[in-house]
Amino acid sequence: MSSSNSPCAACKFLRRKCMPGCIFAPYFPPDNPTRFIQVHRVFGASNVSKLLNELSPAQREDAVNSLAYEAEARLHDPVFGCVGYISLLQHRLLQLQRDLSAAKRELSLCICPGQQNQFYAEAMAMRAGLAGQGSASTSAAPPMYRDQQHHQHQHHHHHHQQQQQQQQMMVEAQQLAEVMAAAREHEMLRNIEQQHVMARLMGDGNSVGAPAAEASLPLALVSPHIGGFDVSFTELQHQQGLQFQEGSGLRLHHNFHQRRRFDEGRSGEGPSS
Repeated sequence: MSSSNSPCAACKFLRRKCMPGCIFAPYFPPDNPTRFIQVHRVFGASNVSKLLNELSPAQREDAVNSLAYEAEARLHDPVFGCVGYISLLQHRLLQLQRDLSAAKRELSLCICPGQQNQFYAEAMAMRAGLAGQGSASTSAAPPMYRDQQHHQHQHHHHHHQQQQQQQQMMVEAQQLAEVMAAAREHEMLRNIEQQHVMARLMGDGNSVGAPAAEASLPLALVSPHIGGFDVSFTELQHQQGLQFQEGSGLRLHHNFHQRRRFDEGRSGEGPSS
């Protein structure tokens, strides 16, 4: 029994006397009746009692906590329950992993020039140490030789800075080329769709010749990823104009033969050989 005066939340809700050996008393205190009410509504008091009797005393508290969490989730979301929470957390975890990977890539691009500068500083420090060891011979050297060494050092430093600037410009040019290629691809696809719509409107809704026109389009126009994007819009319009003229000629030829057979039938004459 939870206390000498008040019964546990389970016995109080079930309106029964709380015995000293009540299995619900250690896990459903009287000051938190909502916990047992939720577990009872979802799982049932008898099923919870059977489960707790089958478990060891060391495992009962974890089991009751799991049942309470699942019952609360089921009451809020009867379809998915805690599975919906797990799916949401997994989605957030994947999104955070993608953001972390993108941040690492950006950080690596920012760190690479710094690492090159650090390597250059370490090399210069090592060179300065070697120069300190041979300071006696250097001091004995003529001033022209010292000026030549200083000029070589400045030239090397300037050359290193130029290499870094060239690398940065190459990266920026590559990114700009990718953006421009994506924009050209989007514009090409949009114009091709507009050309198809115009071709269908010019055909007055008649499907004669339309499948042939679409089937005979060049592979570069039907699938820009295969044929490339070097085909101009003027060539595309020319191709569709030819296909439309061919389709119109077929329709005129077909209507002429139908009219001729109709006139021959009305006059009673058989078809001419």
